[in-house]
Amino acid sequence: MNNKIGFKKVHGFGTALAVLAFAGVSVAAAQEATVQGMIVGRDGSTMYVKTGDSQRQIVVLSDNTPATQKGGMFGWSHKDLGVAALVPGLQVKVDGAFDADHKLVAKKVEYTSGSMKTAKQIDAGLTPVNAKVAAHEDAIRSARRDIESAQADIETSKQTIAANQAQEAQDAQAAQSGIGKTNGRIGQLDQYVEKGSMTVNFRNGSAAVSKADKDQLEDFLKTAANTQGFMVQVQGFASKVGSPSVNQRLSAERADAVLTIIQQSGAIPLTRILAPAAMGTTNQVADNHSRSGQKENRRVVVTILVNQGITGGADQSASAAPAPTGSEQ
Repeated sequence: MNNKIGFKKVHGFGTALAVLAFAGVSVAAAQEATVQGMIVGRDGSTMYVKTGDSQRQIVVLSDNTPATQKGGMFGWSHKDLGVAALVPGLQVKVDGAFDADHKLVAKKVEYTSGSMKTAKQIDAGLTPVNAKVAAHEDAIRSARRDIESAQADIETSKQTIAANQAQEAQDAQAAQSGIGKTNGRIGQLDQYVEKGSMTVNFRNGSAAVSKADKDQLEDFLKTAANTQGFMVQVQGFASKVGSPSVNQRLSAERADAVLTIIQQSGAIPLTRILAPAAMGTTNQVADNHSRSGQKENRRVVVTILVNQGITGGADQSASAAPAPTGSEQ
C-alpha cells in the first residue's frame, strides 16, 4: 500500500513537471516568429518589412545578423552577403523573436538571387518616403482610437483622418514613381544631404585598389564615422571602352572591392552601409576619346549621406566630412 501511495506522488509530481515544461515550451515558441514580405525601408539597424496582409513590421538587425542569398536551380547554393545587402525592394524571409515592443529581432534573413536582381532596380531612396507614409498610417490609427473614446470629437477626428489619408496617398504615389530608377538612389533625394565623397580610380580592366587609395579611403572613413546619423553609399562605374557586359561586371567588382575595404576597416558599422551599386557606364564624367578621360570614368564614388530629419539639415553643415579624391593608377 505504501508503494502505491509513493507511486501516486511520484506520478503526480512528474505530471506537474510535464505540464510546466509543456507550458514553458509554448511560451517560448510563442515568442518566435517568421515574417515574409518586401523591405520598404532601412534606417541603420532598423528595417521595415511590408507583409502580405499589408502590415508594416519593424525588424531589428545587428552586424552579426546572417543575410543569406539562395541561388541555383533548386535554391541550394547559399551566400551570406551581410546586412548591407538588405535594400528596399528585396523580398525577404525573416526568422526571429518579438521583443516587448513587438519589434522582430532578426536571427537570420533569407532571400533569393532573383529577388536581389529585382531589388537593385528599385530606388533605394524610397526609405525616407516610406517613413513618412508609415508616420501617416500611425496618425490615422491614433485618430481612430480617439473617435472610439471621444464621440463628441468625432467630426474633428474625421477631418484629421481625411487630411492624413490624402497626404498618405500623395506620398505613396511619390514612392511608386521612384521604382526602376537606378540613378535615383538615396543620395539624390532632397531629404538627404551629401556630407562628403571620395573617388577611387582604377586601371583599365582592373578592380584592384592601390595601397595609396586604400590608405586614403581608411582615413576618410574615420572622419566620416564622426558624422551624426550618416549612411555610406558606394557606386562603381566603368568607361565606355569595351563591351557593355564587361563594363557592367567591372563596375560591380570595383564597388565590391571598395566595400570590402570599408568593412575590414572596422570604422563603419555594417548597418550604416548601403548595398554597393554597379552603375556600369552611366554618369560618365569625362570624354572617352582620350586615355585621361577613360581613367576618370573608371572609378568608385564613396559618398557620406545624412538624413536632414536626424541632423537638422543645413544646420549640420559644419560637421560635414571632407571630400578627398583618390589617386589614379
